[in-house]
Amino acid sequence: METSEFIVRWTARLVVFAYVLRLLYDLQIWPWPKIRSDRTNRIMRNVWIAAAFIYLIHIAAAFQFVHHWSHAAAYEHTAQQTARITGWHWGGGVWINYLIALWWPLDLLWTCQKGIDKLPRWYVRIMHASLGVIIFNATVVFGPKWWIVLAALFGTYLLVIKLLKL
Repeated sequence: METSEFIVRWTARLVVFAYVLRLLYDLQIWPWPKIRSDRTNRIMRNVWIAAAFIYLIHIAAAFQFVHHWSHAAAYEHTAQQTARITGWHWGGGVWINYLIALWWPLDLLWTCQKGIDKLPRWYVRIMHASLGVIIFNATVVFGPKWWIVLAALFGTYLLVIKLLKL
């Protein structure tokens, strides 16, 4: 694997890992205790800050190494990958990436100002619904096939935890 491909793949994977940690944190599921402390809040805030920067590095790396700073190339690449999986030749996912690249720094400002554990529940739910769908779609379209199985197992785990209220 070339260095450029390594950077693009692993920045995406690190962002997914950080998102999963944030989801577990907000749902108060292992490894995050149900009783929050300043330490756990600080850890999660720092993970979230790192995830945002890694996401921006991922976007920059993809544009540098894969799309050669061409929006048209990024759109077409996304459309081809989407068509391969769904049969629908649509590259609009690249616009969603742009929106996340604008939203996440604003989220960090609000999160750092208010505190990661003091954000309104409606906002946290919308954030998770939006990022969760986007990450799942990106995993299905761009990730290896075994990620689909991993995502399904993780989704089942979350469902069981919430249903059993563990």
